[in-house]
Amino acid sequence: MAATPQPATRPLPWYLPPAASGRSLAPDLARGFMLLLIALANSSWHLWGQTPSMSNHPADGSALDRALRAVLAVAVEGRVYPMFAFLLGYGMVQFARSRAGRGVHPLEIRRLLRRRHWFLVLFGFVHALLLFAGDVLGAYGLLGLALVGLFFNRSDKVILGWGIAFTALMALGGLLGAASGGWLESAITADPEIGRQVQESIASSSGSFDISGSGEPNYLLAALYRTLMWLVASPGSMLLLTLPASILFGWWAARRGVLEQPAAHRRLLTWVAGVGIGVGWAAGVPSALHHMGALPLPEYLAWVPLTIAYSFGGFAGIGYAALFGLVTARRPTPGRLGLALTAVGRRSLSAYLWQSIIMAPLLAAWGLGLGQHVNTAGVLAIATATWLAGLGLCVWLDARQQAGPFEVLLRRLVNRGRPAVPPAWGGPAPHAGAGAPGSR
Repeated sequence: MAATPQPATRPLPWYLPPAASGRSLAPDLARGFMLLLIALANSSWHLWGQTPSMSNHPADGSALDRALRAVLAVAVEGRVYPMFAFLLGYGMVQFARSRAGRGVHPLEIRRLLRRRHWFLVLFGFVHALLLFAGDVLGAYGLLGLALVGLFFNRSDKVILGWGIAFTALMALGGLLGAASGGWLESAITADPEIGRQVQESIASSSGSFDISGSGEPNYLLAALYRTLMWLVASPGSMLLLTLPASILFGWWAARRGVLEQPAAHRRLLTWVAGVGIGVGWAAGVPSALHHMGALPLPEYLAWVPLTIAYSFGGFAGIGYAALFGLVTARRPTPGRLGLALTAVGRRSLSAYLWQSIIMAPLLAAWGLGLGQHVNTAGVLAIATATWLAGLGLCVWLDARQQAGPFEVLLRRLVNRGRPAVPPAWGGPAPHAGAGAPGSR
């Protein structure tokens, strides 16, 4: 009797968690440390009443101030938000897999992801309205909505291809921007009248109102400025292709469990960390030299180094995430510092909002107004102290096994009114251990 042919084994859908999957250490460790860099990067938004440089830090200052601005230009500005976008994408896959492991239907998972990102947009709006014009939650929420709609069930190959395409377009835009700066310089050299008109335009725009609202003593008027800027900047951030590219790379890496099993992907992580950080830091060198006075540029060309730095910043952002994967591969069991950083990473939404809750009233003109009187070194010290205080609070919450307050609020809002879905939804049964307590 002939054997009955067996159907070909099909790969499991990407949203089903692998066996014994739990919460990965590397993303939380990375989030915890990078929130310090976010505090440093955002500190300049709270400065006002001084002559700003292109990065909004005071244009003058001591040698220490200039050196710190150079370090920020190389390693921080334009680098940390792409890294967080990568981790956002990674977390979206973890979110989907944890729900699938509990028997939630894929259509319901997609609905929950949409709800989660709509509420991120709402959180971002309230954040900007009350405290901080440079909010990024709104942009992340809008990007999440768009990418879930376009790529939720697409293959790894498609996702990786679009991530590479977005990265290439952003890099090309940076190179074209630098080339246009050279063209502008040639045009001004050939016709001094063009240079005079450009300088007059820069001088007239320098007296425009403070769109961040930090220098506005009237809180309600400052709130209006912040909200208007958020309404323009959040959708506009979607055009910064580094962010959607980073999210898609995060999806691709999470589907393959790169950070859950860093030792198995050590070669990939080493390559990404080395090349990514190397390219990203190299792109920030012209901006650093400009801050240090070693690359003098006329006012009308001061934007060129920033264009290059931000266009290639995503390389360093993803390189940072890979670096933390290598750290966890080398030391799977964290020490005290690692545990403290992961406590912050697990409460990254609360830790991010904590920075504005402390720094905005302390530095803005409608608060204590210190932003008018501190230089780069001073505001970075305040940002670091704010992060350290937040770290202490997160460790305190972790010792009591309590989530961050804004994580609790977001979870309740997302799950409110969720329809009951029977565990057997017709797909492959989830693996054992998929619903571990540490999963997202």
